[in-house]
Amino acid sequence: MNRKIILTTATALISTVLFGQTPKAYITNYGSEFISVVDIQKNQKIADIKTGNKPHGVAVSPDGNWIAVSNEGDNTVSIISATDNKVKQTVSVGKTPHQLSFSIDGKYVLTAINGEHKVDVISTTDWKLVNSIPVGRNPHIVLPMPDGKTAWVTSEGDNKIVKVHLDSMKVVAEIPTFGFPRVMTATPDGKYIYLTIRWFHGLVKIDVAQNKIIAQVLLPQSDKFDNEGKAAHGLSVAPDGKTVYLTSQFTNDVTVIDVATNKILKNITVGTNPNWIEFTSDGKFAIVSNTSSNDASIIDIEKWKVVATVPVGKSPKRLWVANTK
Repeated sequence: MNRKIILTTATALISTVLFGQTPKAYITNYGSEFISVVDIQKNQKIADIKTGNKPHGVAVSPDGNWIAVSNEGDNTVSIISATDNKVKQTVSVGKTPHQLSFSIDGKYVLTAINGEHKVDVISTTDWKLVNSIPVGRNPHIVLPMPDGKTAWVTSEGDNKIVKVHLDSMKVVAEIPTFGFPRVMTATPDGKYIYLTIRWFHGLVKIDVAQNKIIAQVLLPQSDKFDNEGKAAHGLSVAPDGKTVYLTSQFTNDVTVIDVATNKILKNITVGTNPNWIEFTSDGKFAIVSNTSSNDASIIDIEKWKVVATVPVGKSPKRLWVANTK
């Protein structure tokens, strides 16, 4: 999900050369008590970092120094140093934390608390819980927007997404989604949000200025039915803003969709039950977590082809790609 500050290729290169930062994927393994670190240049796993029980969400701070992991099984957030891959703080939060994100300015960690219908706000100054924002029933995803001032949150139980202003820490708008909202991503300019919905094999496109759904893209329909609503799930807009990549848990592939026309351009076969997808900052590679095959697929974007499959832990879910030391 395109929640991070988009870096240019030149910036990424400077970080690599001057500061020793390299692109890595941090992947939560829901069936294990650790996250896996994949070096994208080497196409291999380089570390496992022990966290809490049932690690669910993961995010990296904008400066690349910190990794935050939500542990659904013990209601905590692990704060990890990206320098030595060690947990430095464990923060207690509400019941059943799901996906989390750093705010664009790096001041906060915003965690969707699915079991208590709120977003818990952690200050990165001292890693203390400083606020809790009611957002509707069963929040699942937090998406900070490129303006740095707002974030959208999915409210699964209320079939809507809500907009939170990060100065007032209050909900200021909402958009009905006509179904259980799943995962969101935004275009780099913040004008559009793409959203997946439970039991819907495709995505919807939201105009942020109009606060409404304006289009949908349907993937090929399937006879499969999943009681939990699996269909299309993870999605991410490429850094250049021209395409959106969508995972299908039915067909085990990634669909490439043109942002301007909403037309399907390509289908790329990945692992089994693909959950999440993220890009490197230069847009050259995308990484997909495959929950049922316990691995990650690395896609070469120019070739639209999987160039490596990397084993990780059990039931990988979320992932975040960042340039870190």
